[in-house]
Amino acid sequence: MRDAVSAEQQAVFNRGNNVGVLAQQLFPGGVDATSGKRSNNGESVKRTQELIASGSEVIYEAAFQHDRVLAILDILVKKEGKWYAYEVKSSIKISQTYLLDASLQYWVITNSGLTLEDINLITVNSQYIRRGELKIHELFNFTSVKKDALKNQEMIKENIDRSKHVLEGFSIPDISIGEHCFSPYPCDFMKTCWKNVPKNSVFEISGIPKSEQFNLYNAGFTTIKKIPKKNDLDKNANIHIEAIKTGEVKVDLVGIKKFLEKVKYPLLFMDFETFMPAVPIFNNTKPYQHIPFQYSIHFKKDKNAAVEHFEFLAEQGVDPRRSFIESLLKDTETEGTILVYDVLMERNVLNGLKNDFPEYSAVIDSRLKRIIDLVQPFQERSYYHPAMKNSFSMKNLLPALVPELNYSNLKISSGSIAMIAFEKLQKETDMFKILDTRDHLLEYCKLDTLAMVKVFEVLEKEVLKLES
Repeated sequence: MRDAVSAEQQAVFNRGNNVGVLAQQLFPGGVDATSGKRSNNGESVKRTQELIASGSEVIYEAAFQHDRVLAILDILVKKEGKWYAYEVKSSIKISQTYLLDASLQYWVITNSGLTLEDINLITVNSQYIRRGELKIHELFNFTSVKKDALKNQEMIKENIDRSKHVLEGFSIPDISIGEHCFSPYPCDFMKTCWKNVPKNSVFEISGIPKSEQFNLYNAGFTTIKKIPKKNDLDKNANIHIEAIKTGEVKVDLVGIKKFLEKVKYPLLFMDFETFMPAVPIFNNTKPYQHIPFQYSIHFKKDKNAAVEHFEFLAEQGVDPRRSFIESLLKDTETEGTILVYDVLMERNVLNGLKNDFPEYSAVIDSRLKRIIDLVQPFQERSYYHPAMKNSFSMKNLLPALVPELNYSNLKISSGSIAMIAFEKLQKETDMFKILDTRDHLLEYCKLDTLAMVKVFEVLEKEVLKLES
């Protein structure tokens, strides 16, 4: 059975569809060849041929079939009696996978009887800056890939023949799991093929190449406990292996104390959420630019003080950046260390806001100087719990160190889901859905910084415990 599509993957599909529909404005006045039901591909193929025969010069979702292979093209255009194919990608770069996709489309379309003068990939222009109304022709880049398509025709035919041979068989091919399960994308049948992979398998050792994981697995070291003490893995991987074998927490008192000495009360535990519209919706923003829309701050005046909470969540439908930075600067006026977890996001956002609002540049710099990354003692393995699985992600760290807190019961349980939820709010009109989503966003971001508070307290307690 095919694995269920995750919310994150569905968002990628939706984004691709939305960008594809928007790109149709590059060639206005076209006719859609779909039959009403996307699954009714035979009718779409027939309708495409009818539209070509009747003189249509711009066809959206043009469908072609040759030798039992179907290809659906985003845009087919006739110019001066010649046909041009356009496939739209929501990406800013052209990958090898996209070239193979275009090569397959070229094979099907030309072998079905239509001569193509050219085939192009349309991608998003990462340098486009929105100023006023969206300028479609500046938003997209065009790249001819006909040379690549022609070069790949023989390989495409070989792959089609190989695929047909598999489909005509009476049983599922007996192929072991391997790196092909992830290339070019994770397979849709992972749960089926990987169901016999044991708990604490070598695939849970993050930070080492997949090729190395499979080398161990295929050599019979299927679980972490089977890996010999002498091996070629790096120091961090071996810390994880040893922790799983012994079940013991590793604590480096010197490393933790060194980190804690840099941290000065009062403390602000801070976390940002951003979203990245493929098509910029606010002035002076680029495609896929990180737009901050939310933060959570837990404030602790001293070691024994009660924790206070501050939060911000932008209104949907308006550019959130100015209100975000003005509110953030107000809530971080107090002295003391600002703790974040995995600092790259927060630093990038604040540096971006310096460029957007230069009048706040000096004040933002003062906040940047106070930031310390709470991930450091875990990344350096000064504190290591077996349940972390050689990962310092907060999603692994929290259940290991603070089991009473977890993300599993939250409707919004990750930054990527928060990103999707807020982007959906930009066009939402149902007030009940808006309020419900906002509540879930606040709940998620608040847990992120509360988790940091509790994790930091674990470090403090470990020092006290080992010193007493």
